[in-house]
Amino acid sequence: MLGSSLLTPDQIVAWYASTGVVPASPAPIPELASRFIDEGAAQGVRGDIAFAQSMLETGYLRFGGLVKPTDLNFSGLGACDSCSGGLAFPSAQAGIRAQIQHLYAYAAAGADPAVLARPLADARFARVQPPGRAALWEQMGNGNWATGPDYAQKVLRVWRLMLAHAGVAEPPPRPAGGTPDLAVLVSPDGAARLSGWRARAGTIAEGVSLLGAPSSLLRRGGVCLLRWDALGAAVLARGGAHPCATGTATMRWSRLSGPGWHTDRGLAPGDPVAGLRTLYPRARAIGGSWRLVAGREAGVRRPVTRLRAEVADGVVRALWVYPSAQPPSALAREGAAQ
Repeated sequence: MLGSSLLTPDQIVAWYASTGVVPASPAPIPELASRFIDEGAAQGVRGDIAFAQSMLETGYLRFGGLVKPTDLNFSGLGACDSCSGGLAFPSAQAGIRAQIQHLYAYAAAGADPAVLARPLADARFARVQPPGRAALWEQMGNGNWATGPDYAQKVLRVWRLMLAHAGVAEPPPRPAGGTPDLAVLVSPDGAARLSGWRARAGTIAEGVSLLGAPSSLLRRGGVCLLRWDALGAAVLARGGAHPCATGTATMRWSRLSGPGWHTDRGLAPGDPVAGLRTLYPRARAIGGSWRLVAGREAGVRRPVTRLRAEVADGVVRALWVYPSAQPPSALAREGAAQ
């Protein structure tokens, strides 16, 4: 559900033209395609699949059901078997934003309308309880957005037609609860990857697409603390007016305590300190931890720690990654204490 679109607006427009359907939408197809990708990227939702969902909900933009074309409601929000109609929106942008935000409410644990990337357009956002109850598209239907048990399959079938037309390969599926490869790569200049998540350049959306929806999000001031409890990972992110919005913020530090995490040299939480010193012969003990990788950063005179091992009782308890040299905030210290 969360992540980056695989298709561009132009590819979506070309696919729709290939269907031969004459749309009843007041908004032109190029505008709709651009807004789905833009709104999705801002909130970290896959905008191309959201467009595919709109095809199913509107009969390929021919409408004809409870929702009228002039409602600018492309996802059937508010429509139900016993309802006289659905919600109406003042613009195509508002209708698409509401759809994206409603998908985000289903996908992201701890989703909060107060910290969305853009102003709230989804009047039904708070009705998704608990937030994050359907992190994968395959979980939609059966009461999640729609009652039909094959709802997700129908949406994904349209999406796969879109990918095939554009010549874009479908990524391999990641089953719910599946564990990714938890490799940790860190260089002295601060470039780092956590299971493929680019620590300096990748947004929260990239991390979510690789690790799955976080167990919780906690915002304080200009930072957001995200947790993946099953993986033993906590990440502090900063960026934008709404740091918990998945499409804007980037990693400032991460604490990795799950046994599956491992560095490129093979060090993992649970390993003895003796093994640490063998793998990192130049490691330096500083307080209750060992600095494993350090480097330089502009404006900082002393070496900056990039990777350290938190230790206790002769055992590595966690790996800490620091892409940025910024000092920790109060929320960072709180996250470390927990």
